[in-house]
Amino acid sequence: MTRSIRAGVSIVVFAKLWDSVPFWRWVAVVLATLSLALLVAAMIAREPPDFSAMPVIAIVRDGEQHPVWAIRLARAAHQIAADSLRPQSPPADHVYQLWLLASDAATPHPIALLPQSERKVIAVTPENARMLAGAGELEVTLEPVGGSTAPGPTGPVLFRASLENSS
Repeated sequence: MTRSIRAGVSIVVFAKLWDSVPFWRWVAVVLATLSLALLVAAMIAREPPDFSAMPVIAIVRDGEQHPVWAIRLARAAHQIAADSLRPQSPPADHVYQLWLLASDAATPHPIALLPQSERKVIAVTPENARMLAGAGELEVTLEPVGGSTAPGPTGPVLFRASLENSS
């Protein structure tokens, strides 16, 4: 008899939990947290791309056509590498900012601030990665430290490059 009472109590408790909105909210929060943790772990565990094996999609040149930066694209990783070919020191309180002007766009998209020397790996949006693999032009402008706060460039275009179609 005691066993059947316990079973009845267990069914009642289970039924109350099943119908409880706070219980299901708690379950949803736990599952969402677990999913986010697994996603972050998967992103961290992913091997970084080997940019030395990636094709150069653009050589950014100065006004005298000297190469300044080589841009490589790891499209699947949504990253680019900007390799400084000749150290470029911007004037004090300024930085060089890379912009993408896709062939079908009226205004340039900001990509990133460029390194003065060495290589800089830069995360790009999936949309920008797709556009970088197509036709268009890269422009480098001189901007205040931190980059342009406007939707477009605020400084002069100092360097340019045509995208080499890597599709």
